[in-house]
Amino acid sequence: MIKFLGSVIFLALTSSLFAQTNVRAWYAQGQVWVVWQAEQPLPETFGIYKKTTAFSNISQATIIGRLFHFEYLPGTFWEQMGDTTFTYRIPKPDGTTYQLAPGEGLFVETVTNSSSAFYAVVAWGNTAVAAGVNITDNAVQSNYNPVTQPVNCHLQHTATLLTGHKTAWFAMWALGRQDENAGRPDFPVMANAAKNGMPSMFILSQSLALDTTGGKKIPMTHWFHGGGMVARQFLPDRARHINVEPIQGISVSHNDDFAVKTITETGDTVFTSGRSLWFGWSKSHNPFDQNFNAGSGDTIINYTQRRILWINEWLLAHFPIDPYRVALQGYSMGSAGASALGKAFPDRFSTVCAFNNGYRSGTDPTSEAILGSILENLPTNLRRSPTDVVRVNEVFDLTTPTSPARDFPLFRTWAGKNDTNERMYWSPDLVAQYRLADSLGTGAQISWDERMHTYPVLGMHWIHGETPDQQTSLDDLAFQEFARSDESYPAFFNHRLDAKNNDPGFGIIGINNGDGDNWGTWGGYHRWENIQENNASWQTTAWLESNAVFDSENCPHDFLTADLAIRKPKQFKPTTGTLVYWRVTDFFTNQVLQNGTATIQASDLTIIPQVQVFREDIRKVRIEVSTQPVATEDVGKIFLDIAVSPNPSTGESTLIIYSEKELTVTLRLSNISGVISFVEKQIHPGENRIPLIDLGLIPAGFYFISMEANGQQNVVRWVKM
Repeated sequence: MIKFLGSVIFLALTSSLFAQTNVRAWYAQGQVWVVWQAEQPLPETFGIYKKTTAFSNISQATIIGRLFHFEYLPGTFWEQMGDTTFTYRIPKPDGTTYQLAPGEGLFVETVTNSSSAFYAVVAWGNTAVAAGVNITDNAVQSNYNPVTQPVNCHLQHTATLLTGHKTAWFAMWALGRQDENAGRPDFPVMANAAKNGMPSMFILSQSLALDTTGGKKIPMTHWFHGGGMVARQFLPDRARHINVEPIQGISVSHNDDFAVKTITETGDTVFTSGRSLWFGWSKSHNPFDQNFNAGSGDTIINYTQRRILWINEWLLAHFPIDPYRVALQGYSMGSAGASALGKAFPDRFSTVCAFNNGYRSGTDPTSEAILGSILENLPTNLRRSPTDVVRVNEVFDLTTPTSPARDFPLFRTWAGKNDTNERMYWSPDLVAQYRLADSLGTGAQISWDERMHTYPVLGMHWIHGETPDQQTSLDDLAFQEFARSDESYPAFFNHRLDAKNNDPGFGIIGINNGDGDNWGTWGGYHRWENIQENNASWQTTAWLESNAVFDSENCPHDFLTADLAIRKPKQFKPTTGTLVYWRVTDFFTNQVLQNGTATIQASDLTIIPQVQVFREDIRKVRIEVSTQPVATEDVGKIFLDIAVSPNPSTGESTLIIYSEKELTVTLRLSNISGVISFVEKQIHPGENRIPLIDLGLIPAGFYFISMEANGQQNVVRWVKM
């Protein structure tokens, strides 16, 4: 948890004492910027008041905001930068920038109409307003025009990391209203009235090889930290165990800003991040009452999601970002937030990557205070239809839709069997959600291993270390940069029904205890490319990973069998009850391996049963689905494939042969001059490895190796250097 250190602020401001607050205000870029000199000792909170005419007492005006000292001073930036001399930079009416002096406080009002008003800043508990002290000298004129004067984010700080990555630190200030629909066209309500003017920050980091030449668009990945963590912990030079470095585009590390007064277990009152779980808080929440808890009759509003969505749109408008390559990643509490955002707005994001999944398995008193308890399961403002209300527990699970859309983005999730975290831990509930997701074909690639919650030691199956040469790559931020939201994808599922796959057990914490396998994945080996579709057909090329740099990512089996659902189709949308034809062919030879028919299921979902996908070093397959009959005459042929590894090679190579049955094959080695040698070999079902030395001593050159059996012939080219 972020704990506000009052002593840090006091040390930063002891240069002088202030008898007057010297309040000034001006309008710029859709907001009124109220600045004052904070007096010592620092009030816990200031109230900000407004009226069209001058006033002398707060009872004569309207309160428009109240801020903790962590907010009216840049506490979040101080905490994350380690620099208590930092002050905000804000826009001025003439287009220049004003940098606040040390000790100056700030409140930002987002205007929703043109007006002229005086602004006063009063330490909470006081009532007097004095001209020349704590009220503006003149009325401030604001001009409401969302088109010509939209609200913006504001650059606060730039830095280059030791790794060379450039970072830019931004701030923005929320509009708070009790009516969550009372926002501006360019700026939605992102807080309740009690948090009007709430500041938030995010950090943008760019790839070392960023290339936007020729109008190129780059990918963007949003990062959500865990509970008790902050945005700076997921910059590109940190969290090396999961490698959050962007390679093609930018990463945006957000902060779950929600300063709130709470009481610790020891009875101390502290200011903490409100742990909104990256979703929001109750409509009636009072952050200044440490005893407040969301309860019956309240509604949870997705204020935090709204902020992330607005920042996303702002970045798309101001940077050369590909809107179809925007991914979400998060750790622990952040994994809950990334998953919730991906489910609620599936068409805006390409993929969700969740570490140490937080799918609301346990209790958390801090988050319950603003979200309500699991037992209460309060309603939210999200809707699956005009009358189908989404409840808060549904927001954070892995399988329940929270939008009108049928399909989720592609999910990749990792969890650990040694995770004993108090609320996001390895549990029967978590594994039950995994099994349900695998049975529904939602598009979740599920992986687990021996990891703990905070990775105090390394060496788990999917995390080998902190340095790049020890990393797996499937969980890297860079891997997410290739996914697209404007493209459908094959959701392979029912992996648990294939005996070759590992099984997580039923949620007992610990390894080597007989409850399932220590590590495994359902769907994590599957790869695909070249999605093509039109109104009448859909196809993709698929394989299982076998050429990964890190061996833990290579599928240990020659092939796996799973059902396939077509998710997020763009054109191929046959209706429920339609008969479709499908086939699986060898990508290189067009040999038909499988075929059949299927009936489009409820919600117009296309599902193809029991598709076999092979390791890439054995064969790639083309999967085709059509509303018209497809050719199937080769389906009876024996599956027989051949490859050479390594190829090219400087030393000895191995011939890899895969066969569906036992048979005798004839192998011939030839070059442009003709056949050099041949040999017969007995081949067993599955993978066979034959040293090429069996074909004789072979000098450097370009060769053809042919394999014949049962009337079939396969040829592979080989270069010996």
